[in-house]
Amino acid sequence: MGSDCLKRWEFAGFFFIFFSGALLHFAYELSGENVFVGALTPVNESVWEHLKLVFLTGVILFFLEIGFCKGISGSSLLTGKTLGIYIMCGTILGGFYLYTLFVHHNLIIDLLLMAFAIYLGQTVSFKIAATGKTTVATAVVAAIFLLALGAIFVVFTFRPPQLEPFRDSLTGRYGIG
Repeated sequence: MGSDCLKRWEFAGFFFIFFSGALLHFAYELSGENVFVGALTPVNESVWEHLKLVFLTGVILFFLEIGFCKGISGSSLLTGKTLGIYIMCGTILGGFYLYTLFVHHNLIIDLLLMAFAIYLGQTVSFKIAATGKTTVATAVVAAIFLLALGAIFVVFTFRPPQLEPFRDSLTGRYGIG
């Protein structure tokens, strides 16, 4: 029962992350550049800021799944979702710089890359969560990693490293402002 529910949610979650992430792309601007909104949604056109799209929607999906999919180990779901989110972020970051070695930045390729990253992340998330075999200690480590990533997103919104992934491709600026 729980595994079937999770499979449906992870499948629907692909579309949730993709389309909600696309809508969140405009949240900061539509909020009148509210800094609280900017802490967890993109504040510029840097690659790093776009990772927030899959992070925030992935975390929201985790809470929806934990609420609706009874019979799934919370430890396994947290571990799977955390690893899935890291895979999504890593795939987008690495994939962007890999493809732009060969061709110019392209929105269609960006969207396909995002879809591929979400597919990979959701697949790994499901496979781990469906096993139900992770421990509470593993979930604690996963929670620390998930909270750390969220904290890094917030901190780097306001004080980003002066490195290429953090540079707004349109303005050349870094972070908020």
